[in-house]
Amino acid sequence: MRIQLRPGRIAQSNRGAVSIGRQQSSQPVTFPAPKGGLVTTADMASQQPGSATVLRNFFPTLMGCKIRGGSQRKALAADGGDIRSAFKYKYGANEKLFMATASGIYNMTSPAAPPTTTSADVSGMSGGDWCAFQHTNAGTSWLVCLNSANDRQLYNGTTWTTAPAITFTDGTTMAQLNYGWLFKNREFFLKNGTLDAYYLAINAVGGAAAVFPLGGVMKKGGSLLTGFSWSLESGDGLNDMCVFVSTEGEIAVYAGSDPSSASDFALKGVYQIGKPLGKNAWIRAGGDILIATTDGLTPMSQVFQRDRQALSLVSVSRPIEDDWRRAANATGTGWTLKQWPEQNLVFVAFPENSVVTDTTFVLNVLTGRWSTISNWQALCYETLQGGLFFGGPDGYAWQGDAGGTDDGLTFSATYLSQFSPAGQFGQRATATMAHMYFRAKSSPKVRLFARADHDRSTPTFATATEGDATSSEWDVGLWDVAIWDGVSEVRRYEFRQNVRATGDMIAVGCVITSGGNFKLDIEVDLATVQVSAGEASA
Repeated sequence: MRIQLRPGRIAQSNRGAVSIGRQQSSQPVTFPAPKGGLVTTADMASQQPGSATVLRNFFPTLMGCKIRGGSQRKALAADGGDIRSAFKYKYGANEKLFMATASGIYNMTSPAAPPTTTSADVSGMSGGDWCAFQHTNAGTSWLVCLNSANDRQLYNGTTWTTAPAITFTDGTTMAQLNYGWLFKNREFFLKNGTLDAYYLAINAVGGAAAVFPLGGVMKKGGSLLTGFSWSLESGDGLNDMCVFVSTEGEIAVYAGSDPSSASDFALKGVYQIGKPLGKNAWIRAGGDILIATTDGLTPMSQVFQRDRQALSLVSVSRPIEDDWRRAANATGTGWTLKQWPEQNLVFVAFPENSVVTDTTFVLNVLTGRWSTISNWQALCYETLQGGLFFGGPDGYAWQGDAGGTDDGLTFSATYLSQFSPAGQFGQRATATMAHMYFRAKSSPKVRLFARADHDRSTPTFATATEGDATSSEWDVGLWDVAIWDGVSEVRRYEFRQNVRATGDMIAVGCVITSGGNFKLDIEVDLATVQVSAGEASA
């Protein structure tokens, strides 16, 4: 008998037909350069291409991000206390950098190198939380400094003094003044722990102060914390207004020039924001004022248009809102903001705490993009002659973004992209090969890695990249060593490395370790990951 061949049939089981799985397919997933900066608030479905879930020790730029420079100890305050405030004096060609501990003010413009200590210009102080502003009149430019614990300190470009004194009619003393600013050539002051402000005559630096009470204006109580002049225009102008901010987040806005006249100095409105995070926790950015609050970095221009709940939606810190709120809840106050105009960056420093440790938030004011800095332990920032400086624990003053190491020790810069599905959501994928481009003046040493399902852990990488001493770049190359007609333009470098990560969402990252005497010039560019997509996950 001849057997007729019949087509095979799918095997059967007691659970129905047996499915024959498809062979896995490999495909590249592209990750754009991190122009979107650090974003920690996006959910799985809202991941934005070009954002980063980790961006540590990079500065955000217009094209993506570049590695920061190192840090160098520049001075040691004689009392060894933590440096809590930094401010500068600038009049003509005379520019001075000052830093303050709880007991003294130190000139850190050209100090002796540690371990030699720098003696205090002003000693015997009882608080280091200073505010400072500059007022020029009659050919003298005064740096006016207040700390709510000692008499007001004045610096005229050469010496420190407390004269001319301010006199009060209600028993107030200069030591009770917590904050001050200049509004239409008139000095305003806030009395610590009260809702009373004071003002001097136009162009006066001392003399009789008149009280300007705001107890009937601030309905939520608390005390006055900070203030500033603000204009609807860019800079000072006809619409310049005087702004008072309380510890409870109430903002009183006045227009006019003579506080003694109710008809001239009129209240325009009282508005509510989150609780401000410090008397020095605001910055001028273009034509706006950005105020650091518990709800985020709030633009003053939006305060008139939205209630408090809606302000968080337009907060400049919205991309890092979760990290911002953790730091705000852990500290409460004591934050400082400082702009570095030469690099279009703003540094947000806050007191050390056990929740968000060793961290500075960094904002690019041109793009509104964020990153973080670690390993600096900075408590306050200031700039001098285009350079960046910060104060830290134990009396040390540092220069930031200088050299290739942190006080001789290597540091690592880490980037991890947004998480992206390899195919459809819920489809398991395995990353096998990473491919990343960099822009640099010399070939860096890089470790690539992949992560899955919002795993933000990052690997270590001990191999350091050292800056090139023969570079022809000015202020980097060594005299008699650098080749002045050598290649100094930025080139593109690419790396391919095996990686491993399995999950529904895949991200790619890199670690660069900086070492040596020279600052690196490395920017992160496009990346791709080769991914094998499998069956849908259960």
